[in-house]
Amino acid sequence: MTTQMYKIIEQRFGSYVDSFRDNAGELSRMLQLKLTHTMHVVKDAKLIMQGEKWNKESTPIGEVCALLHDIGRFSQFHEFGTFLDSESIDHARRGIEIISRTNILKGVSLRESQQIENAISWHNKKLLPQQMDKDNAKLAHLLRDADKLDIFRVIESAVEDGSIENTPELTWGLDIRGDPNPEVVEAIIKGEPIDYAKIKSRSDFILIQLGWIISGFHNKTALRIIRERKVVDFRQSYLKTLTSSPCIEHCCKEALKALDC
Repeated sequence: MTTQMYKIIEQRFGSYVDSFRDNAGELSRMLQLKLTHTMHVVKDAKLIMQGEKWNKESTPIGEVCALLHDIGRFSQFHEFGTFLDSESIDHARRGIEIISRTNILKGVSLRESQQIENAISWHNKKLLPQQMDKDNAKLAHLLRDADKLDIFRVIESAVEDGSIENTPELTWGLDIRGDPNPEVVEAIIKGEPIDYAKIKSRSDFILIQLGWIISGFHNKTALRIIRERKVVDFRQSYLKTLTSSPCIEHCCKEALKALDC
């Protein structure tokens, strides 16, 4: 794929997003947040590809994966008023349907189209299939890492500007107070996949992000970015406003240990 092809797809993506604007040309607050997230994921994907020394011919397809990874979110929110897949639809699957229906990948080879769709299909799943081939896994890991990096930014921005208190969508509508679920803490410390049904408090919600750092990132460049952005420090400080549980220190130490690898 060429850089020019990426720019064409970017224009098509923009036209699709524009279909959700109101008569004044504005997106709703939550859809604007999702668009901003998307463009940051593209930026973080570029940083990861640069750090991992991807060749120039490979980077446009990585950018497309990042650009289209949440395309299903727009119709999801428009139809259901939520970003919670458990209460609506699998946004990755919806994204693949939209990509097919809008023919947004017109001009892209069949092989690359399948790779893009595979990466998007798996970006929101707990684990990648063991049988995934090397090229598909490389793109999927890139997308999953870049997506998580910007989720960190989204939450931090919401805490800093106070919007986390009046935007329940950001934290799945979870109550602010409450000690973390011991089952969540145990899974995080062991580096095991977390059953999201166990997430009961905002402390749990923030702790799963520490769990990502311990076992959810593939690219070393992503871990370096996490260190540089002081992601653990921010969560440690915020968690102390939510709970006095000693588990917080333990989980933060494990996350910092993972970053030292």
